[in-house]
Amino acid sequence: MDFKKEVEDNLLLLIENTKFFKQMADALGDCDAKGEMKSFLEESARLRLNMGEKVIKMEQEHKDACKAIEQAKGESATPEELVQKVDELKKDAAKKSSNVKNTNKYKSFKKEMESYAALADATHPAGEGDCSMSEVVQTGGDVFSLHDPWSMMLMKEPVRNKMCGHIYDSGSVHAMIKNNLSIRCPVSGCANKHYIQPSHLVKDLEALEKLRRHLSEQDIVIDSDSDESD
Repeated sequence: MDFKKEVEDNLLLLIENTKFFKQMADALGDCDAKGEMKSFLEESARLRLNMGEKVIKMEQEHKDACKAIEQAKGESATPEELVQKVDELKKDAAKKSSNVKNTNKYKSFKKEMESYAALADATHPAGEGDCSMSEVVQTGGDVFSLHDPWSMMLMKEPVRNKMCGHIYDSGSVHAMIKNNLSIRCPVSGCANKHYIQPSHLVKDLEALEKLRRHLSEQDIVIDSDSDESD
């Protein structure tokens, strides 16, 4: 597989999807009196911008891994030493790597996305606020997206990773780690390097209550399998 080509294809797909919704919004024109299509365009574009950031980060990590393997080959006498050396080099590279948002590739991707969705930094600062604020709960400095970082769908049963504090949908995270125990937290910029284990995940009833309260204001109802009596 040509990893670089896969990355470019995925970024292009995200941009093309945004362009498609922009064309729909333009076609509706005055028919969209309440601006619902425009709001959907901007909110969905923010999710795709976040996805693009993750894709670019994966490419960066892939480059670092390939470079580490090539370097370790000449410095290792046994397979065990090779594995250990690669791990050390990858950790060193992670410490030195720059924030994805500072790379030219991300800036170029973001600029093109903004050209179709009017994602203005003035009203939506960069960083954790990349998601629309209609999709974020904020209480006393506690901020989390209402969307699961893997599926990008509204969460139904929030669970918190005890190792880093980030929140996922229970169904998504358990599906991810069911047959693969080498999955790390997908939240961009997370410093937690531990692979996610079932024992790391706990039901977050406080997050669920905030989620329900926030969505109730928009007349959105979610079904949850969580038992608050646990």
